[in-house]
Amino acid sequence: MNFSIGCDHAGPAYKTLIIEHLKERGFSVKNCGTDGPESVDYPDFAHAVANDVANSSSELGILICGSANGVAMTANKHSDVRAGIGWTSEIASLARTHNDANVICIPARFVSEKEALDIVDAFVDAEFEGGRHARRVSKIACGVLAILLGVSTAFGQTAEKYANMLDSTKLRGHLSILASDGFEGRETGTRGAELAAAYLESYYINLGFAPYDGDRYVQQVPMINSQIHGGKIAVSGEELNIVDGFLCYPRIRVHEMAGVEMVFAGYGIKDGDVNDYNGLDVGGKAVVILSGDARGETTWAKNKSKKRELADSLGAKALIILMEEGDYKTFRGRMKFYMMRKSTVLNRDKDGSGSSMPTFFVSDKSADNWISSLKGVKSVAQTRKKSIKKQTCVTGALESVWGYKIDVFRKEFYGSNVLAYLPGSDSLLRDEVVVITSHYDHIGIVDGEINNGADDDGSGTVTVMELARLYMEAAKNNEGPRRSVLFMNVVGEEKGLLGSEWYSDHPIYPLEKTVANLNIDMIGRVDEAHADDENYIYLIGSDKLSTELHAISETANSTYTNLALDYTFNAPDDPNRFYYRSDHYNFAKNNIPVIFYFSGVHEDYHAPGDDVEKILFTKTATIGRLVFHTAWELLNRDEKIVVDVANDFLE
Repeated sequence: MNFSIGCDHAGPAYKTLIIEHLKERGFSVKNCGTDGPESVDYPDFAHAVANDVANSSSELGILICGSANGVAMTANKHSDVRAGIGWTSEIASLARTHNDANVICIPARFVSEKEALDIVDAFVDAEFEGGRHARRVSKIACGVLAILLGVSTAFGQTAEKYANMLDSTKLRGHLSILASDGFEGRETGTRGAELAAAYLESYYINLGFAPYDGDRYVQQVPMINSQIHGGKIAVSGEELNIVDGFLCYPRIRVHEMAGVEMVFAGYGIKDGDVNDYNGLDVGGKAVVILSGDARGETTWAKNKSKKRELADSLGAKALIILMEEGDYKTFRGRMKFYMMRKSTVLNRDKDGSGSSMPTFFVSDKSADNWISSLKGVKSVAQTRKKSIKKQTCVTGALESVWGYKIDVFRKEFYGSNVLAYLPGSDSLLRDEVVVITSHYDHIGIVDGEINNGADDDGSGTVTVMELARLYMEAAKNNEGPRRSVLFMNVVGEEKGLLGSEWYSDHPIYPLEKTVANLNIDMIGRVDEAHADDENYIYLIGSDKLSTELHAISETANSTYTNLALDYTFNAPDDPNRFYYRSDHYNFAKNNIPVIFYFSGVHEDYHAPGDDVEKILFTKTATIGRLVFHTAWELLNRDEKIVVDVANDFLE
């Protein structure tokens, strides 16, 4: 038997106890929140549990609030949900046996923890008796009641009026332009991307959006195109050539050094009792460290960036990571193509942020002579073995001298994030903003063929354009949202989420006032797992920071769009790591709740076949309506949604 359980701020302690109790009994339990003491709205969590029971994803539901009245009233608005209040274990049992209740509501302020567990057990162990009770239960239903996200019927009808104006013909029209050959695949830094930005800016001007600053509708994003053509490192006269002898990241900012003193810092770790930098002066020097960790598979062993950040914070001028021979060959195989191709990065020289410390990778064997001046050291491999055995590693200044020269092509330019800002109608709430995003860039021309990117992310971009039109229409009719909304088409997603990274580092509207980010990326096709049914959407991230956002999203769907919500890629162990691969992540890492709307990968992903004629515009429009309704609730509810989930998914 499986359960869904939810509560408001009166019930987290009871909920935790009940979850543990049910799991001890061998049952599966889905936690629908909330998990903290901050004041929240009970309907959001009651709807989430009731949705699960109504659509049979959970057999039974348990809800907890102060008196149990509010959550019971909310749950009973759902068709096929019969929620009873469990004041005692006897009443809870009768709710099952006589009333076929499938949700029990517990009044946390009026029962003890032991009584709450007794109520749950009585409810779980009872069975519906049927007979005359079945006849009576059948008379309860009065048809499906509308669930309007906790607002009035009239308010919900206003939302539906504008959402139903979302026009698939307009989606097709815009996409036929943006994903045409004339836009040359919209690669960041090319004429095609500039044309796309100009098209979007002109569209928002014509809709009536005001410029966000003077006459500007775009946020300029400083970038650099670079490509490594060759390079060498030299250590005390010994030279190694790039790729065969050493590796470096293609985004290297300092292209030449000479005569730099070297220091060996063991594994380059500072963690608890371990401090490989103890007694070392590494300021202005090239620091040599071992990959991994003598202690085993720690986060320091797996995460090169932790070691890099530590060395940089200590003033190192360069970092050289030594890798075991087999690991180096594997890493070289992965890096070889990536390292020598054209790379686009943010120009951090423009804001003075980011690190200029270069990082290099060399095999253990190539560095034996570098560290031979250390007492008792014969080779890097021997040093590794000793460190694992003794759980300590030799460190010290080296007699070797470091230098390198990388031959790099470099071109500076600006990309454009295109912004359309609609101020809220409520003077008390308009300082808060919901950001709705897509990326308009794609991968351009590859091997002479244009990749038009109709789905990636033309589909998301034209959906954002339509949503902007609908919200502007509502505002013109004095029915606009209470909070402000920012529609933003970002550049540089295909180059590493660059446009959204720049925005999150240089926000036009304060991040602390940003309610949520709804990000739309590839919603126009179906993947292999859904080849026979287009009525679905993958949702990623909705529950990772806010249980309220997740509940709002679920309710919007059950009320208006009835898509199959697929959370496959939301799993923490998803090997595809889609949570980290689109623009919402730059908001999530700043503790802003997000939802990533995604239809999955298909055979034309990053290929010339991703064209307009393959887009499913009815599907795209339905997903757009789901985004509209979710945004509408976020923009118009009395309270800003609460961040009540620990941000444990950062990289």
